[in-house]
Amino acid sequence: MRFLRRFTMWLGLLSLVFCAACSPASASTLSATSSRAKNAAAGAQAVLTPTQDCACAATSLPEAPTPMATQPVLVATPAITTVASAVTLASLSITPYPSLASCTSDVCTYAGVFPLARPIASPGNDKIDPSYRFGTTAGRTRDPHHGEELLNSSGTPVLAAADGLVVVAGDDRKVFYGPYSYFYGNLVVIQHAIPGLSQPLFTLYGHLSKITVQVGEPVRAGQLIGLVGMTGIATGSHLHFEVRLGENSYKTSRNPELWLAPHTGQDGQPNGALAGRILDTNGKYLPVKSIVVQRLPAPGQPSDSEFYLGTYEEKALAGQSPWEENFAAGDLPPGRYRVSFAQNGLQAQELQVLPGELTVVTWRLGEK
Repeated sequence: MRFLRRFTMWLGLLSLVFCAACSPASASTLSATSSRAKNAAAGAQAVLTPTQDCACAATSLPEAPTPMATQPVLVATPAITTVASAVTLASLSITPYPSLASCTSDVCTYAGVFPLARPIASPGNDKIDPSYRFGTTAGRTRDPHHGEELLNSSGTPVLAAADGLVVVAGDDRKVFYGPYSYFYGNLVVIQHAIPGLSQPLFTLYGHLSKITVQVGEPVRAGQLIGLVGMTGIATGSHLHFEVRLGENSYKTSRNPELWLAPHTGQDGQPNGALAGRILDTNGKYLPVKSIVVQRLPAPGQPSDSEFYLGTYEEKALAGQSPWEENFAAGDLPPGRYRVSFAQNGLQAQELQVLPGELTVVTWRLGEK
């Protein structure tokens, strides 16, 4: 008889465990039923059996509550992981971001390739300083430039060039974002997901006098992120602006003139941009110190304006995606241009810069 009582007690306890596993709602009966089990162990005559609430076969599980609709939230930590998810979605865009891979001739044009707004607004100066363009050394007096300069007085508002997430906000004394410590001084880096672009895009804003955002903070295009200054290696007050593709690294810099939205002319049409490649027969990029770009007002007439470019003086900057160029100029008024240089004789090409579009021209010297 004692054996039968103990067997019945353990059978009841097993039923309770089975009950709690089957139905969360039945878990509330566990305490009361355990008390009855203790009474049985003390000699109570009642036989321990599962309560009706614990009958899994007869009692259906409570339905899970319907999740409430929520808006996506950008998570500040880890910041880069959050934006990378958005980049993955962007890479599934039906229309991929244009690239030189689709070009089958020496001159090709591309629309919709200027996704970034200018980081300085009126009345500030939002134009690139042509004396120290991307990839140049200002006559070998400075480091090869990995960005562009926008000359402005200290305190001029600096704006986000596109929607994104702040991944750097501070100075570069301990963490290097350039070739050495305190290169940029106070800086902000924003990670962007550009529709159709399979890699993240980063914009860097250097030499700031003040930073008004924090790491992990989502920002909108045109939002204030800091003020122009001359921290770091700056020798005068200006904004240093960079574009980086794929990762936030000094070696992944791209020419900002091929990403910034061009200005609109007096005729209401947006300007365009020009990028070029000068190659030998083996596809090797050739250095050219002086490239003449002349604007032709009409066929057969002399140029009404001209300026000079050079190929990128740091070899690593040439040939990078998406345009694989080794010289470029942005914000050009639409029209016909003549591009020429001396290399294996005089090389010249007339081409059209279209409103709001990028024109890419390729020379393969030695080919007939």
